[in-house]
Amino acid sequence: MQNNLKAKEIQKQTNEELVKKALSGDETSLENIILSSQAKIYNMAFKMVMDHDDAQDLTQEILIKIITNLSSFDMSKSKFSTWSYKIAVNHILNMKKKKFEIRINDFQKYTDLIDNLPSHEPQNNPEENILAKEFQAGCMAGMLMCLERTERIAFILGRIFLLDSKTCSEIMDITNENFRKKLSRATNKLFESMNNVCGVVNPQNKCRCNEKYKNFLDMKMLDSNNLRYTGENLPLIREKMENKITKFTADYYEPFFDIFRNQVFHTPPDMTDWFKKILKTRDFKEIFNI
Repeated sequence: MQNNLKAKEIQKQTNEELVKKALSGDETSLENIILSSQAKIYNMAFKMVMDHDDAQDLTQEILIKIITNLSSFDMSKSKFSTWSYKIAVNHILNMKKKKFEIRINDFQKYTDLIDNLPSHEPQNNPEENILAKEFQAGCMAGMLMCLERTERIAFILGRIFLLDSKTCSEIMDITNENFRKKLSRATNKLFESMNNVCGVVNPQNKCRCNEKYKNFLDMKMLDSNNLRYTGENLPLIREKMENKITKFTADYYEPFFDIFRNQVFHTPPDMTDWFKKILKTRDFKEIFNI
């Protein structure tokens, strides 16, 4: 709640104004840049690695790169949001493989794994509904992991975060045409793989989430008291993205994109305490003349 109040207060100042003040040695503006950037970076990182601990580490690494490179930001050439996304994407595309990238990287193997899990009799109780939804969201996160990195980030930026292709191509440092091809390829791969097996995407398929989740519960990969992919009272991704949804040419794709946008927008760990510790270091004070 406190982070949300701070974020609303920050919205009164543009990121460009915060950058100017930060480069003049204003410690509060540096902290506000962290607060205004951390949520979207964290959620993008989480979508890329499927793990909250890895996402937190990535977010901290990216935020350090952003604040230590503020002097290179040129507001006449780019928006701060685009510039910071570019730093984040470049860092993520060049990171070492994370644990779920090693475990999950092939559509056929992944769908076969889910399909071959033993089924159990649905219990039809509140806890089962929670766990089935958690299993469903986790399964969808796994499907995303089967895309190679550049396709995965293109899908996240263009289809889940709803950034326009011009902005996305700038973020990924590729031509607009190349971005559109990459996004189309990622969309087709993901849709075709899920459309063949997933009852959420294709109603003609049987949705088996409430018959499969118990396998992950037994392996302690699901816990109703510690939900990793869903949660109550959290906003949806579509509610946090500023861009309006544009009508896609193939109308039947729109419900497919919605199942990703209607997932929760995770509240990131508060990075301000971590950042305040960094501010106290000599090297950092010298960079920003604090």
